[in-house]
Amino acid sequence: MSPSDLPPLDCHAHIAPDVTSTQVKALNGAIIFAMTRSPAEANFAVPRSDPTILWGYGAHPGVPKAVAAVTEQSIQHAVEQHVIMGEIGLDRKTALAPQLATLELIFDTCAGQPLLLSLHSTGRTSELLDALTRRPQTGAILHWFNGTREEIERAAGLGCYFSVNAAMTDDRLTWIPRDRLLPETDFPSSRRATRAKTPGDISFLEERMSALLQQPILSIRELWYHNLATLANSTGTVSRMPLNLQRILKRP
Repeated sequence: MSPSDLPPLDCHAHIAPDVTSTQVKALNGAIIFAMTRSPAEANFAVPRSDPTILWGYGAHPGVPKAVAAVTEQSIQHAVEQHVIMGEIGLDRKTALAPQLATLELIFDTCAGQPLLLSLHSTGRTSELLDALTRRPQTGAILHWFNGTREEIERAAGLGCYFSVNAAMTDDRLTWIPRDRLLPETDFPSSRRATRAKTPGDISFLEERMSALLQQPILSIRELWYHNLATLANSTGTVSRMPLNLQRILKRP
């Protein structure tokens, strides 16, 4: 498969779990990591078998009811049913203690498992890195990480990857090591800034990264998949992904 044949890749977006097959087909074959905001929403998505969508188990830290609904048993089931834990993390809008307790429970249960984790950190970047320092996770992907340059360096030292979008500043997009970059839209959030019309619409992001990294757009897309392949192989998650994505990640 040549770079021009690679489908768009979106490592953090939100899609209703009752999306129809016709609506999925309208996304131009994009590979999408679909985050859920609560265990209930994640459970609704479990029966789906979309060839281009990987559904996450989420407990959005800005939604107290979702955080409170997480149990050790639900996480154990999620480990078996989902290859992605997301969207999870910490947020400044609600009390830290219950969020942190839930996140640490997730980290403890997921440690050593073949999983990826999409981590929210709005207003809590240092606290999230502290949690990852105490409980390292090989599959950590920091979603829309707006930390300082020093925090980005710290996160990279912890082995984290970063899903980035076109609403982020040029500085942050260039501070992140190239071999840790993954694309996202966070659709439907901030559509005016990201210019993503649908989940998987990363065209504007790729144009920006092409200019910032002084690489052709096709090379940027190939970089996304190369980085994802490295992460998926290191976490043992390749075999848990849809077959078409497995074929892309296994190609020479």
